[in-house]
Amino acid sequence: MKQVKINLVKLLKGYKRGWVGISTDFKKVLVWGKTLNEATKKAKTNKEKIYYFPSGESYSNFVGITFYGNNNRL
Repeated sequence: MKQVKINLVKLLKGYKRGWVGISTDFKKVLVWGKTLNEATKKAKTNKEKIYYFPSGESYSNFVGITFYGNNNRL
């Protein structure tokens, strides 16, 4: 599987703490929560696949977890 580098700096600017759920094309933030549990609850009605990331100052060398909006892990 080929690794792809994605620059999250512009997309996640302004999200200093908590968890964000972003679209599979990495172009928009779909949900945000103070905890991963809160973010996944907000995404329950979302039918899109969502990538969850902890928000912070640096995203280098991070591997995320993929869930569908209804909390079913891939």
